[in-house]
Amino acid sequence: MSINKLNLNNKDKYIEQAFEILNFFKSIIIEVHHIGSSRLEKFPYHCDMDILFIVKSYDDVRNLADILIAEGYAHVSNFSDYFRDDMVMRKVVDGQIVNMIFMSSTSWKKEDILNCTENLLFNEEFSGNFKNLKKAFFKNEMTEAEYDERKYRLFQMIKGEGDHLTSV
Repeated sequence: MSINKLNLNNKDKYIEQAFEILNFFKSIIIEVHHIGSSRLEKFPYHCDMDILFIVKSYDDVRNLADILIAEGYAHVSNFSDYFRDDMVMRKVVDGQIVNMIFMSSTSWKKEDILNCTENLLFNEEFSGNFKNLKKAFFKNEMTEAEYDERKYRLFQMIKGEGDHLTSV
């Protein structure tokens, strides 16, 4: 499969999944964003798709779980430490894992996530470092814990906080 076809499929899948959730919860969802590796153009690896849903309040988030589980979604309690306070639901669509992250509009993490995504999209150095990091992880050149630590450091660098990496 060509990279362009992969990116087109990701865009179509993102739109399809986002609209499916919006149809259920249009009264409480404020924003929807495609974030993560699958958002990057020319990303040559098959990876999970992450969709960020910003909802009015955290009470709204808690009320979503049972409805989504009844519709075939699985609640993911160990997605990542960064998202431990948010609800993550997962569904496999055409063989691809789609993670739906539900976050309150008052969360301090929203702007960080969107800023990092934009920088990965438009800054070749950052996207190159991230692609190299993913490549090394997929080739089993580092453990998951090492990958998480190095990704955290890269995102801190993107945000302008912490150490600058000389290579990934």
